[in-house]
Amino acid sequence: MLNISELEKLLIEASESKNIKQVREISKQCQYVDFAEALEQTDEKAVLRIFRMLEIEEAAEIFTYLSSEHQEFIISSFTSAEVQEIVDELYTDDIIDVIDDMPAQVVKKILKAATKEQRKEINSILKYDEETAGGIMSVNFTELKADDTVEKAIKIIRRRHEDYDEIDDLYVTDSIGKLLGHIEIKDLILNQPSQKMSEIMDSKIVSVASELDQEEVGIIFKRYDLNTLPVVDKQEKLVGIITVDDVIDVLVEEATEDLQKFAGINDAKSDYFETTIFKMFKSRSIWLMAMLVLGTITQILLVVFFGIYNKEASQSNSDQLLLLLLPMILIVAGIAGSSGNQSALMMVRSLSLRQIHKKEVKEIILKEFTVSILITLPLVLINIVRLILIYLVQYKGDLSSSNVWIAIGTSSLGLILSIIFANILGCMLPLLAKTFKLDPTLASSPLVTTLVDIAAVAIFLGVGTAFL
Repeated sequence: MLNISELEKLLIEASESKNIKQVREISKQCQYVDFAEALEQTDEKAVLRIFRMLEIEEAAEIFTYLSSEHQEFIISSFTSAEVQEIVDELYTDDIIDVIDDMPAQVVKKILKAATKEQRKEINSILKYDEETAGGIMSVNFTELKADDTVEKAIKIIRRRHEDYDEIDDLYVTDSIGKLLGHIEIKDLILNQPSQKMSEIMDSKIVSVASELDQEEVGIIFKRYDLNTLPVVDKQEKLVGIITVDDVIDVLVEEATEDLQKFAGINDAKSDYFETTIFKMFKSRSIWLMAMLVLGTITQILLVVFFGIYNKEASQSNSDQLLLLLLPMILIVAGIAGSSGNQSALMMVRSLSLRQIHKKEVKEIILKEFTVSILITLPLVLINIVRLILIYLVQYKGDLSSSNVWIAIGTSSLGLILSIIFANILGCMLPLLAKTFKLDPTLASSPLVTTLVDIAAVAIFLGVGTAFL
């Protein structure tokens, strides 16, 4: 089987030579997800050229595996007729996934291309919260009636199988749509044509309410070892099904969300490059600002205990400056370490999901540097305000000493440099581990924290020596 780099080269060659036959052969010889990943490595012109060479059915399948950025680019670049061809081949839940984070004009173009029936199905899903069973279900499922015979059921499946997301598991309902049971496709093969669904169905069925949280849905799939799960409304009527591939996406999403919360990252997307710089700044900075404010307690405790141990410096300027700087080392190192861990976690997660490639290293470093600068802006402002308040109390309103302002400036500059170093280190260590074919998780929290602590102390006190 060809790897992604080899696929990319073949696609570029076929694109440049405008070899439609070669592009279609490649798409038939490899998995759609691999084709999509290789396609994303080419330039924008090649993406459009290659995509237009594909047969429409395969183009639609590959489209679902592309990143939101590439999906948006293709929809924006295609004519309305081309968009309609793609949308006609997509299942409703895939359309929902596509329009989820798209700009309004792109969503409008997609919905305009959808059929009346598709728009009705889209609305039936959008009425549910996106993180519930109803929000992740598919409405393209096989529904049979209790009075249907095996012969009739087979005819229904043959006639409409392309409209169904899943035909391995079939669901049986009564005349008003209430879920009664399910049968497997093999049951239709093994039973007599005249037998009714009510006679061969399994009424011992696991279902979930449409309002159930998606994380609970994942637990139910694991508990009962399911491939599909029916979703019912409050009247026990069948409204959709959830397939195992949708649940895998949910489990990855929930695991990513839990890890991000553990590192103090709020509401960030799981895809590194789909998360904008401002969104990344916003998601990372909140807890860092809270840490800085809470770190004031640590600083006050150190100042108090310095007094108890009679360590008030009155002998020299340098001694006094050192005692002003020492209480802030823990705070700066702690915040820089946490920031570095945030960066490392995002990188390890992105590498494990194959969202990042070697050629993007420069872009990653630039992004982390920019995010670092943005993060330090509110932190420096908070740091200056809190230190002025502390020193006003400590020196009884007298801030005339130059050491006070040197300490404020040193801590602020040290904070900026330490966070920049920590974020770049946090993103580079997993990338280096991957380059040397090591597990990126080796660049985990303890390693990042230790290295950042060493660097933060050196940077912080090193800046302070400039004022001695």
